[in-house]
Amino acid sequence: MNRTVKTAVVGLALAALLSGCASSTDDAGSPQPEPSGVATDVAASPETSSSPSSAASPSTSPTPSATPTTRPASIPTDCTDLVDAATYAATMGDAPLNDPAYFGQPMGQVTPTAPAADSDPREVVSAGDVLRCGWGDVRADITGLFADVSTVDAATASAYPAWLAEKRESTSPFWLDGVVYDCSEAYGGTLCQYATTDPMYGVDMADTVLVRDGVVVTVTQRNVPTDDLMGSIVTRLWG
Repeated sequence: MNRTVKTAVVGLALAALLSGCASSTDDAGSPQPEPSGVATDVAASPETSSSPSSAASPSTSPTPSATPTTRPASIPTDCTDLVDAATYAATMGDAPLNDPAYFGQPMGQVTPTAPAADSDPREVVSAGDVLRCGWGDVRADITGLFADVSTVDAATASAYPAWLAEKRESTSPFWLDGVVYDCSEAYGGTLCQYATTDPMYGVDMADTVLVRDGVVVTVTQRNVPTDDLMGSIVTRLWG
């Protein structure tokens, strides 16, 4: 009797074991998807990402940044306001300003005019003058300081520095005709300068041009030393 019970029990256990093996075989024949990790669930966007690996790497999307704004030039209407008071006192002093006996054209705040059809780039810039300033005494021969502020179109602003830096044949006695300027990036724009010594008087002369944001600032000095005058003008115009 005991042998019969034991045989039955063993038979039942064997049947259960065989049933479990058959179930495992059926599962292996139909592969089941692996459970996804938590990092993948959190990082992947159902609308834009189908690759689980994207969750493990940092996003390569550019971070939005504020668009830089260009502050327009604030051009003064009076030559005494072209630089700060301390610079004016140290540089211009009590030199006559815009003396009609010295200058043969309108000075101070002026209205731009249309350049002639055959104008060279310097003449085009001059026609765009909105402020002309000159400090000079008719009794002082060559000595003088001059500053002009012009507004020009984008094409002129782009081409003018290259024209100043180009070697050309002189066609007039004007001391700046045909000379080659040294140009570089400075003061937020393109700065071009030509310096020389007057052969008759032996004094230093220089012409400095800044092209920035459609504005051209020209400082011409003859026998008048300055200390970063262009920098002071830039601060006044652009802050």
